[in-house]
Amino acid sequence: MAATGSSQAEGVVPTPAVVDVAAAAKPRPRSELLLRALRPLLDALVGVLGRTGVHPHAIVLTHAGLGVVAALLIALGPTGWLWAALLLQVKMLLDNLDGGVARATGRITRTGRYLDSVLDTLVNLLLFAALALQGPGAWAWPLAALAALVLMLVLSLDFNLEQRYKALRSTAAGRVPAEPIGAPVQVYQLLRGAYEALLGPQDRLLARADEALFERLAGQRYDRAPLDVRLAWSDLFSTATLVNLGLSTQLLLLGLCLVLDVPFAYVWFVLASGLYVLAVQALRVWRFLRYLQVRA
Repeated sequence: MAATGSSQAEGVVPTPAVVDVAAAAKPRPRSELLLRALRPLLDALVGVLGRTGVHPHAIVLTHAGLGVVAALLIALGPTGWLWAALLLQVKMLLDNLDGGVARATGRITRTGRYLDSVLDTLVNLLLFAALALQGPGAWAWPLAALAALVLMLVLSLDFNLEQRYKALRSTAAGRVPAEPIGAPVQVYQLLRGAYEALLGPQDRLLARADEALFERLAGQRYDRAPLDVRLAWSDLFSTATLVNLGLSTQLLLLGLCLVLDVPFAYVWFVLASGLYVLAVQALRVWRFLRYLQVRA
């Protein structure tokens, strides 16, 4: 991932005369129901923002700032909860627009991916800290910390299973050109290092755990198993059952809890979603074992 000092390597890409709104939606095997409902609005906003020339990185910094303010309002008490709920929904929209604008204007960068992931993680931690201040006494902080960990694992699992699903079905020929860095090398390396510290270990742990479970069930190494067996393991069920636990839906639910004056209820929802994920993975194992029996 070495980068040169050229403007192209740093991702300095001029704003195109035409904004390709059709390219704005992130290609996914299955999208969140919330985002499908919001797609017309998101496409319209991508068109507007794309024509203004605003940089996707500026959108990321903006929605991260809104998340920090929302966390502060939650921590300060009920008088600010409605405003926090509103800010979180604006953050949710902008969080989907940064990538949309980047794709529609041809300004996808490696820095943007790390910047978005790192800031989203930090904002989520601040939100759970704020929720702990509104929780049930001495148990509030341990429960909020556990929920923060569960959400990080759920989002990482969703990401990892989707990446595996797409990698197995990729029909692209040849090597895909690397995306430009999109920032000074020092900034890129700082963000990449922050990502590796915050999310890298759990990404690798979940990927390895998924392969280890496959190998235990299939009785062979993942990378040596027949393609049809790997496809059966990393099928649409494996990723589609998690997609509606994405960050956009999470922010909507937190906003609803704030509007209803029960912010800590969101912590319980996240903990319950962890149990849901365990149940889904158990069902995934059962489906895969049935496939192996039929295949044999």
